[in-house]
Amino acid sequence: MDLTKSFPRSPKASIAGITMAARAADKGRASAAGTLGDYNYDCPMDRMLFRFLGTDGTEYLAAVSSSSDDSGVAKLIEVKLASKSHKEIDDYNQHLLGHAPKAGTDGVGYYTSIRGKVGHGRTDIFTWPDLIDVEEGRDVPHRSDTPDWAKPAH
Repeated sequence: MDLTKSFPRSPKASIAGITMAARAADKGRASAAGTLGDYNYDCPMDRMLFRFLGTDGTEYLAAVSSSSDDSGVAKLIEVKLASKSHKEIDDYNQHLLGHAPKAGTDGVGYYTSIRGKVGHGRTDIFTWPDLIDVEEGRDVPHRSDTPDWAKPAH
């Protein structure tokens, strides 16, 4: 995969039912090929995935490199999920998909600054996965609900 010419898959895309797995695999393939471009493999969102699975960037990259498709990653994920309940998997997926700044932290300013630069004027984007998708040209539904961290202080 050449991420100097195309985007990795969305953080919402999954392998073996796990969000962020496909994007991390794309970035891993590009990293191994020297075509990562401006992307970062083993970034904070990748590490959320790795922590949940009980792995790290090195082991994940080895799984990515073990096949030309996603089958190597799928095998690793299936092994790592063997001890996890459906609720744990659902909780992880929801946590990752809702990943956003925490109210009252410097992360709010950082997020809104990045959103101002890459969010195409969308002020209704409140999660990192949605912001990534908007930046990369994927459709993200408009939102009317505003999370607490994004509401003006009184």
